[in-house]
Amino acid sequence: MGIVNADVTELLQSWNNIKTAITSIETTKTSMTRKYQQLNGEWKDKKYKELGDVVQECSRALNEILKILSKGEKFIGSLAKSLQEYDNVNLDGSMGSDNAFVQSLRSMTYSAGETPSYQYCLGVLTRGNVPEGYLNVISERHQNGETRVRRVFDHFTNQMLIQDANYPPNQTAHYAPMNYEGHRRGVYYNATSDMTNPRGAGTTYFHELAHMIDHASTGYQGNLSNTPEFGNALMQDGQRILQLYNNLPPDRQNAFLTRIRSDSAHSFSDLIDATTNGQLHGSYGHLREYWTRSGNLQAEAFAHFFEASMGSEDKLEMLANFFPTAFGVFSALIESIQPDQYVRVLERSR
Repeated sequence: MGIVNADVTELLQSWNNIKTAITSIETTKTSMTRKYQQLNGEWKDKKYKELGDVVQECSRALNEILKILSKGEKFIGSLAKSLQEYDNVNLDGSMGSDNAFVQSLRSMTYSAGETPSYQYCLGVLTRGNVPEGYLNVISERHQNGETRVRRVFDHFTNQMLIQDANYPPNQTAHYAPMNYEGHRRGVYYNATSDMTNPRGAGTTYFHELAHMIDHASTGYQGNLSNTPEFGNALMQDGQRILQLYNNLPPDRQNAFLTRIRSDSAHSFSDLIDATTNGQLHGSYGHLREYWTRSGNLQAEAFAHFFEASMGSEDKLEMLANFFPTAFGVFSALIESIQPDQYVRVLERSR
């Protein structure tokens, strides 16, 4: 029996070591690429290009290592889930009868002070509690989603992760693209608040996971949406709307503003604010500083289009009608994700 306990301890330590290694490699790879890019303003010679070739080769090698480590972490995570499911059939229903291995898994899986909860929502690993009826809401939206977009969502379920479904409701829900201590890659939001979301139940769930899909679809090497074509299309559509608005009589202008101030128009409000530099806006939007960061416009549009496509017909109709050029690019991006492997078939900007 002592040998078994020793093996268990080693397995748990290996799990921790794998996660630490993944974080370390991703941090190193990002830092290496960023430092190389910072030299762009100083180096313009042949040596800079040669260094770039070395950086790319190193990045590819690190990606191969990450793939191997990720498979290992996934395997041990599956084992943890299986053990928990086994633990759930304890005849006495208590946690006290758990063996040492399961007790250790509990302490690793859940944050201190939280009620243990570890489940799959639409196939997405979710840490934290969800309110009664919430799974029915997001399942119905998923069922009513656009076929192509739903296919992409299902394709990435085993790579998506909700790190905290009980994130404080007074904090901004978000997708964290990087791994760092205390804040692993994944989605952080409050499922209870999303259940009664005035913008529509499940809005935050699909919006934030769309951000993760946008990132994961390139193998976490940037965002799928970050292309000049998508950005230009969004700006062109937004400026066209502004021009049409300026040519309307006052009563129709007021009617338009009233329409985009509704909760259901939150996505449109955000995008029209961004693409008109605040000249047109409803009740929702980001700070001006947010839109000055490269790629943010495309990333938000991708998440808005994706969320609307997952069972929110009214939002989808509004976005597709007012941003037809951009929505066409979004559709092409969705089509570019292959069903059996997440690779881009459209050319990405660098």
